[in-house]
Amino acid sequence: MLKKIISSLFLIFTVMTLSACGDKTDDPGQAAVAFVEAIAEGNGDKVISLIHLGDMEGDPRAEQFNSKFKMIVEETGKQIKKQGGLSKVEVISIEYSEDKNSAIVTLKTVLKDGVEKNQAQEMINVDGKWKVAIK
Repeated sequence: MLKKIISSLFLIFTVMTLSACGDKTDDPGQAAVAFVEAIAEGNGDKVISLIHLGDMEGDPRAEQFNSKFKMIVEETGKQIKKQGGLSKVEVISIEYSEDKNSAIVTLKTVLKDGVEKNQAQEMINVDGKWKVAIK
């Protein structure tokens, strides 16, 4: 399961690259943007605060996962900065589930070198705050 999570995160990191963090998690689009910005900044603590680990929540191995995950985020942030950093990110669309407790947010990221990527991010509402769903 950890390998699957890490593989998914690498995909997210390479596709979504941004530069600054926000604490806005009342909206799935804002939370998705904050997540990607935290990755680009290399801010592992912020990224961890913006994800929902699903079945792994409360697992004793979660702390070990968090430590490794933070290292991955820091390295990814360094790589993004080497590529010139983020120019902008924008929310293209938000598709809510019927119960409004989950959503798919499509983001467009533009790097300073002109590379553009669109990526869909699955979000989940946990106690009134939107988080990135990691399964």
